Amino acid sequence: MNKRDRMTYKESVEKIEELIAKIENPATQLEEITGEVKKALELIKYCKDTIKGFADESALLLGKQDGRA
Repeated sequence: MNKRDRMTYKESVEKIEELIAKIENPATQLEEITGEVKKALELIKYCKDTIKGFADESALLLGKQDGRA
């Protein structure tokens, strides 16, 4: 996923849910599942990185507030 196509965190979670539903659907062709899993994994990585970024930023801000940084 390139920066131009970057979704918000919420949009990414919604897309992951759509992909999971498609993967779990017995009507989905086996050939499609690999591509859908790859897309889901990319979105999961983006979401994890986003959460980590917010956690790091929050820790930094809280450290500054406490006079630690």
